Amino acid sequence: MRLIIVGAPVVACAIAIGMPAGWRQKPAPVQASATAASSGQVTSPGRKRDEPLVPASEFVAADASRSGVAAYNGGNLATAVTQFTTAVDADPNNAEALNNLGQVLVKSGRAREALPYFDRAIAVSDGVWAYHFNRARAYAELQEWRRAVSGYTEAARLFPDDYVTQFNLAKARQADGDLSGATEGYARAVELAPGQADFHLWYGQALDLSGRQQDAAAAYRRFLELEPGGSQAEKVKARLAELSSGAGEAPPKAS
Repeated sequence: MRLIIVGAPVVACAIAIGMPAGWRQKPAPVQASATAASSGQVTSPGRKRDEPLVPASEFVAADASRSGVAAYNGGNLATAVTQFTTAVDADPNNAEALNNLGQVLVKSGRAREALPYFDRAIAVSDGVWAYHFNRARAYAELQEWRRAVSGYTEAARLFPDDYVTQFNLAKARQADGDLSGATEGYARAVELAPGQADFHLWYGQALDLSGRQQDAAAAYRRFLELEPGGSQAEKVKARLAELSSGAGEAPPKAS
């Protein structure tokens, strides 16, 4: 019997590679840019001598970012794109606005257009987990799995205990043909979030495909304990029956 696990697009950090149906990852919401202080020491009436003057462009960027967040939260992606574009045009080095614009473009089905904005956000402020995660997600949306793996690997380095990152990395590795690496990644995701039923399901499938049927059966049983009425429950029960009877020792074909 072929065990088919239904997948849906995975959301990345903020707004993910194919996730199981019904799974919801914790999003890092699109955020409004805070008005940052200029490094210059220009003074103006009413200010202390050493108090920096905030450029007007940063106020424009902050206002546009707030409007972008409001539009995004209201489901108006087109307006969100326009507002975040305004924010980026006003303050080209605002990493948060660059990242937010990239996120909304990905959400709008424009992942290719989003990549340069993630690149710029990372160039301005490297070492931020969310920026690497979101760029990896864009590559995953484009099914450029090798680049997605690289991006998620860097995100995992920056935030090793984030289960969403580990799961997305495992999915990208599997899509790229690295079943061993994927299995290891699913195991890490399960370790970090043992209560996520679908993590056990994907882990079980990877183990099954690897020929580790006994371990796969344990993962399948754990999935059923956590989600006995899930949409995949009957398929998993059928696969477990095959494994227990000895008729399903050969691994299933990848779905």
